[in-house]
Amino acid sequence: MESVHIRKFSEDDIDFAHRMNLEEGWNNTRADIKRMFNYEPEGCFIAEISGKAAGHVFSVGYGRLGWIGFLIVREKLRKKGIGTQLMRKAVEYLSAFEIKSIRLEAERRAAELYRRLGFVDEYYSLRFEGVSERMSITPNRSNCRVVPLEWERVEELAEFDSQYFGANRIKVLTALYQDDPQYCFISHNQSGIAGYIICRQAETGYRVGPWVCDPKNEMVALELLMTCVNRVEHGQKLYIGVPAVNEAAMNIVQNLNFQQYSKSIRMVLGQEIKNEHVNGVFAIGGPEKG
Repeated sequence: MESVHIRKFSEDDIDFAHRMNLEEGWNNTRADIKRMFNYEPEGCFIAEISGKAAGHVFSVGYGRLGWIGFLIVREKLRKKGIGTQLMRKAVEYLSAFEIKSIRLEAERRAAELYRRLGFVDEYYSLRFEGVSERMSITPNRSNCRVVPLEWERVEELAEFDSQYFGANRIKVLTALYQDDPQYCFISHNQSGIAGYIICRQAETGYRVGPWVCDPKNEMVALELLMTCVNRVEHGQKLYIGVPAVNEAAMNIVQNLNFQQYSKSIRMVLGQEIKNEHVNGVFAIGGPEKG
């Protein structure tokens, strides 16, 4: 095989990455790819052989936490070390900053590649599928109200989110709100934000998440999900990724007739994230970015 050249990803490569995602069955839109690129253009890379694109990887930093996703190599070029080279480039990029922990979500067939690079398993991240239908919402007893997210509260939302995610991901939350504000909701009371949920259109149906809530009030989390489902057109497919260690989230989605269809492995390289509280993370924003 000819030598592999790794260069920075550019906007001209977005269509290639979109095709690769669809071939993998990952259900990401072109807008998802572009948004992910815009989070951190310097952290996205593409592998070429003889000037032709062979694969890509994206990375994004959240302060002391980094994330790697969208690692795909053309099927006919797999098992030739291209994925390893791309991963090393992404890790090298993130390690140049003050990042202490790097995370990703691995499909089982790719997990061994990541383990060889030093990543260790944390927990399973489960994928559920449901169908949107009109739900009757009974007001909860916590004095919280679910309302549409307003632009003026995005910064406050990011601070709330960081208590559970373990890092401030305001650039992700800002972009999701700007692209689909009609699918962004918060639950709040006089003390501030108690939870939020965001969903967006996918190639097929809608992807739900991030969905983050104070774990002391599962009813707030339930009301957020039901409000989001009611906003989506009736009969649409809904896809959601739930940390298997969050039993409250598991109970909610299963009671609403979501069915598990796959799972991935949450993995980490580096130090443990001590300020993460996954019991408040009811759904991930996406395996590519956490």
